[in-house]
Amino acid sequence: MEKTRAIISANIEKHSHFEEYYKIIDIIRDNEYENPDICIESCKALIEGISKTIIVNLDNTKTSENIDDDNLPKLFKQSMNLLTDNCEDIEGDFILRFSGIIQVLGEIRNKRGDISHGRMAPKAIFSSYKLATSVKNMTESILEYVLEHYFALDLSDGKLDYNSREMEAYNNWLDENTDFPIKKAKYSQLLFENDPEEYENRYSDEFLKEDETEEKEVVIVEDKTESVEEIPKEPVVTVESVKEIEKLVGTFDEKAFWLKETNITQTEEFAQTENLIVDELKKLINNYLFTDKRPLRDDVLVAMNNKPKLSERKTIIEALTEKIIALSKQLSSIQETEEEE
Repeated sequence: MEKTRAIISANIEKHSHFEEYYKIIDIIRDNEYENPDICIESCKALIEGISKTIIVNLDNTKTSENIDDDNLPKLFKQSMNLLTDNCEDIEGDFILRFSGIIQVLGEIRNKRGDISHGRMAPKAIFSSYKLATSVKNMTESILEYVLEHYFALDLSDGKLDYNSREMEAYNNWLDENTDFPIKKAKYSQLLFENDPEEYENRYSDEFLKEDETEEKEVVIVEDKTESVEEIPKEPVVTVESVKEIEKLVGTFDEKAFWLKETNITQTEEFAQTENLIVDELKKLINNYLFTDKRPLRDDVLVAMNNKPKLSERKTIIEALTEKIIALSKQLSSIQETEEEE
């Protein structure tokens, strides 16, 4: 199962929870020759577990509590249907090709499994190591194809994942730099669970900027290397630089803009037509009119009540972004005209 382990390891930064499957992979490896039926049963468990993970992560209606965990072929088919909906390049007959193998694997495990269902002694039917090796190889072929497509999906929705390895340094920084009264609780985890927006704001506004410290200039004097603080240069103020600053600051008056009843009405109507969250739409309009920069895809996604399928997300969000920009320009233009009059 080295290929399966390698694929998981290559994607462990963004999918750290898949590290739990290393235990099953080790059991498959260790029992291939000595306990073939345990090896076969573990192959079934590995496919079943990964199928459940795919279902829960790609179907918003499914959780670990309401997922059907008694039928391996059904679980596998559900997970592959979801994966097919989100991956354009999966072969159409993929499910048919492998469903038969999954069905046989489940039957072998049910008849000869040593653990899950318990068995009477003495055991009547034993599998050979050759069968275990065949099942292991088929399992790896299936999972190699499945995981390569699954890991290629963007499941982040632009949100930070508290449990990912990428966030370990930030979580430690939060815990170390916050005088939190509850000693046995992690401030970083409580912040993430109760105020995810503040969790993300502190990441971008404080943690990342703290790393952007001033570099020190290395000066070599008489074969001795010493570090000295770089002396900041006095900024040169010119007419051009003033104009550039004015461009960056902008002239958009957010308060005056939303005091106008027609701006509120048209924005709410647009939100209803496009099924958007009104407050999030207002933020997008504010940012665009203030910065004159195209809204980020992740920010537009946050404003949507119904998130599109991953395979359709890029096209739908780009079209919606153009509509939001057009609305912003229209409202701004009307207001400027009325102010001039």
